[in-house]
Amino acid sequence: KETPIDHQNGPMPEDYFDYYDMPNKKMNIYRGWEIYEKGIYDILTNTRENYGNIKCYISENGMGVEGEERFVNSEGVIEDDYRITFVTDHLKYVHQAIQEGTNCVGYHMWTCMDNWSWTNAYKNRYGLIAVDLNQDGKRTIKKSGHWFKTVAMKNGFEA
Repeated sequence: KETPIDHQNGPMPEDYFDYYDMPNKKMNIYRGWEIYEKGIYDILTNTRENYGNIKCYISENGMGVEGEERFVNSEGVIEDDYRITFVTDHLKYVHQAIQEGTNCVGYHMWTCMDNWSWTNAYKNRYGLIAVDLNQDGKRTIKKSGHWFKTVAMKNGFEA
């Protein structure tokens, strides 16, 4: 990194990488964040090729969305197809890296249920389970939660 580091909010990814605006990038339109699914493959491949193929685990992978309540259907379930697409696209690259010999032994979603973030409280929702702060923390499984359960039970999905 060539630019000065600002530790005002603690260590952040931008403290270690210079900004690059990729042409034709894919965006999380709900937050204005870039999505680069192949990055997970690139990191796993780098771990295999340059670090002795040590065991590794994807510890956090998810998509934050502000104002998810606008996607609630008539049954009260958040229809978060954007999250299903996000996770599917990343898991395809994890699978490819494993097929090529990467020693990735697990994958953890960020996160099981909507949680408090030290940078933005409950503004962005990441979970497979919605937490309704206006109804004493009532939890409702989102569409993505049901989908992820099926993926886990089948140990995969149709590509």
